[in-house]
Amino acid sequence: MTAEAPPGAFMRAEILEQPHTLAQLITQPPSAIAALTPKARAAQFAMLAARGSSDNASTFGKYLLESLVGIPTALAAPSLFTLYRRPPRLQGGWVIGVSQSGAAADVIAVLQEARSQGALTLAITNTEGSPITTAAEYAVLLGAGPERALAATKTVTAQCVAYALLTAAITEDAQLQRELHTVPESVRAVLAQAEAIEAAAYRWRHVQRVVVIGRGYPYAAAQEIALKLKETCYIGAEAYSAADFLHGPLAMIEPGYPVLVLLNHDAAGSMTAEFIARVLACGGDVLCFATHQARALLEGMPPGAGQLTVIAFEVPSAVLSAVAFIVAGQWLALTLALLKGRNPDQSRSVTKVTITQ
Repeated sequence: MTAEAPPGAFMRAEILEQPHTLAQLITQPPSAIAALTPKARAAQFAMLAARGSSDNASTFGKYLLESLVGIPTALAAPSLFTLYRRPPRLQGGWVIGVSQSGAAADVIAVLQEARSQGALTLAITNTEGSPITTAAEYAVLLGAGPERALAATKTVTAQCVAYALLTAAITEDAQLQRELHTVPESVRAVLAQAEAIEAAAYRWRHVQRVVVIGRGYPYAAAQEIALKLKETCYIGAEAYSAADFLHGPLAMIEPGYPVLVLLNHDAAGSMTAEFIARVLACGGDVLCFATHQARALLEGMPPGAGQLTVIAFEVPSAVLSAVAFIVAGQWLALTLALLKGRNPDQSRSVTKVTITQ
């Protein structure tokens, strides 16, 4: 804790900045997006390089690029570039490196190798003039302003929006472009439910483990929320696709086992609702963050031996719902950390900027 601020003050302030930060990015998109769009349309595949929260945002980017652009997209294995010195062939591809600080050495190495092979390269960062901006041919600056809390918040949602802006530019998808302008308001809708999220956090104040479930577009949000719970609350939080969890991990569920489920109003909604019923039948304690449209999928659901708490948000876009879910998870992590006596603005073992090779 600093002398100037109580525990969690920075994280709380930065969560609350997100509607403004995202509105600014959406209404004033970086010029690099338009400049690289013609080359991106010609790319045969995409590779995304990132670590930590930026990697989770890139999982969301992978879903967007594959589902809406139709381009095969992979998450990079940076150690192949730095430690093993066995990089794959990247000619004809588009390589995106994402780093909040712009100092991630292994992500920079991926971009440098890709550029030397003639691939299209793009850096997404919040730090102007950072090394990553010179490693890539193009750079998208998020403009989120300084982030002082240990846990990344506004930079993560800005990265997700940057991927959506890229997708909308490449596809010229008018509907996606319209939906992007609803994102700041959907974040405000989540923040309006702060008291309900805090009440759910109070019920879970003693938990030491939790599973976070998402499928499709919200899967990246599940990954990011699990990371937030680990780094701020020091609890064992693991993210799974609802489909993957049924292939073995379901056996972990016992009475009272905490499970956070992200329920979206898209093609994965019905399957995810069925998953919730399975967990409740096993006695699980389910907290469900749902879009208002998806809440209807839970009507008449038998409670089984478990407990179900639903917090619903007004989220107009099923594709972009991940941003709202991430913000809800940020508020849950902030509240739970404070209830556990942790300071989410600092950490006992993690630094804000982590450099790996």
